[in-house]
Amino acid sequence: MWNFIKSYPLRYWPWYLAGLITLLITTYVTTLIPLEIKTIIDLISDQGNWQTLKSHVIKLITLAVILAIVRTFSRVLIFTPGRYVEYDLRKVIHAHLLTLPPSFFRTHTIGDTMSRMINDIQALRLMSAVGYLNILNTFMIYTFVVVQMVLIHPMLTFWTLLPIPFALIGIRFFVFYLYTFIRRSQEQLGTITDFFVEAVANIGLIKTFTAEERIIDEMQHDNVAYRKTQIKLASVRSIMFPFIATIGSLGQIIIIYKGGQYYINNLITIGDIVAFSTYLVLLAWPTAAFSWIINIIQRGVASLERIQDILDTSPHPQFNSTDELILTKPPKIELQNISFKYNSDQSQILSNINLSIPAGSTLGIFGATGSGKTSLVKLLSLIEPVQSGSILFNDTDVTCVNVNSLRAKIATVPQRRFLFSSSIKENIMFSAPELMEQNIYQTAASRACVLDDIQTFPDEWNTLVGEKGIILSGGQQHRLALARAYASNHHVLILDDVLSSVDHDTEQQMIRAIYQSDSRPTSIIISHRISAIEPCDQIIVLDKGVIIDQGTHSELIDKPGPYQATWNYQQMEHENNV
Repeated sequence: MWNFIKSYPLRYWPWYLAGLITLLITTYVTTLIPLEIKTIIDLISDQGNWQTLKSHVIKLITLAVILAIVRTFSRVLIFTPGRYVEYDLRKVIHAHLLTLPPSFFRTHTIGDTMSRMINDIQALRLMSAVGYLNILNTFMIYTFVVVQMVLIHPMLTFWTLLPIPFALIGIRFFVFYLYTFIRRSQEQLGTITDFFVEAVANIGLIKTFTAEERIIDEMQHDNVAYRKTQIKLASVRSIMFPFIATIGSLGQIIIIYKGGQYYINNLITIGDIVAFSTYLVLLAWPTAAFSWIINIIQRGVASLERIQDILDTSPHPQFNSTDELILTKPPKIELQNISFKYNSDQSQILSNINLSIPAGSTLGIFGATGSGKTSLVKLLSLIEPVQSGSILFNDTDVTCVNVNSLRAKIATVPQRRFLFSSSIKENIMFSAPELMEQNIYQTAASRACVLDDIQTFPDEWNTLVGEKGIILSGGQQHRLALARAYASNHHVLILDDVLSSVDHDTEQQMIRAIYQSDSRPTSIIISHRISAIEPCDQIIVLDKGVIIDQGTHSELIDKPGPYQATWNYQQMEHENNV
């Protein structure tokens, strides 16, 4: 964490150096202004020379103009590094998130991750922009002001600065509570964001069950907790700032009292008293700002801890390898003693799976809900890392090669299809947008039996599908996802129940397109409809994560068991619907 804090001043040192120089000039000029005011007042009190007075007034105006110009440049130079930090962090985190294993997203909600990407990065930007230089600026102001005050009158300086240590002690007390409430509010905001995202994503379900009021109540519960934390945070701040103001007022009283004494004894002038009063005002800002700066740094540190939680999560194990396995043709795939579970405290979802899929062949996977079919597909598509056992592509263990070199040749259509809110053409060509102008998307759509549907849309290929493909039916979404798989340059095709939302005739067309391709890839097909996997070269039957049977369709329907029973039931159901 602290490596981040130390690295950015070094990475963007020209900006920080330029900002520091402008702050140095600003501070020095600021401390000269009270001296000019002192001189002018003393000249007026002593009825000094008009020309001398005029020259000092001009000098005062010049200093004010210089101060205004330098402050303008200073703000630009101070805030620019923060923008670079924001850009760099967002880029780094985006890239890192895409390398993380699915286990990370099972333990981190969307809302919480969004909060870290938006609110926490902004907090770090502010810390990087303001935190570093303003701490230095605070010390510079104190140094310059105290030196000037000592030069005017050392004893009055002592009495004037006497309350400041008490102010700093009090500020440190408030800052402790501020950090606690800031960290709590950030976590609560993440919870609220996550709940809102989830509610919007499932708005249809909420309306179906008329659960609007219950969802509002649950959201309000989190919102009330966040409000209470914000009130406590505001309460601490509302006490802190009057406390600082009171300390400042006490300092002014000391200046008037002790300064009056020294003036009566002819030890100082009226101009000296005014200068001291002005210097105290100058010290009030960095004293108050110190708490603000500490607040910014604390928010930044709290945010950094949350972001570091993402960056400390190890990438998908296979991302670390530099070795690549380039597939030039459909591979042979083998599974040796594969076992798998999502969490360490749950039972095995897959147990000792041994399987060989010859190159260019088709494997059908059959099983009831919860049998482990989808988990097996996630392993075969290299989404989930191998935990126990081995997966071999052409006799090469996938854990020994960079996973992306294999994924580039694997086309997967998951059960829960996902479409981007872009056009139909862009969705189909997602894996190869550089080939957009070719007719690949038309061929892919035709093979997926969705071409006729697309041609009925007013904008055809340029039709925007909406969020998650909302303008399309379930069957059209599945077929569009299948067309996207066909458009990729793949040697392995994995289909997870893509025929569930289509009618029988469309299903038969899609089956012919899958199995009668001229260049057939190594294919793994899951379907609760046995008619979809009937033509497969081999079929396995899963039950509770174990392969309980294996063979061709004709072999399995001759064996008593779940496959035979399901086949008989589906045949009878089809005959009744004809």
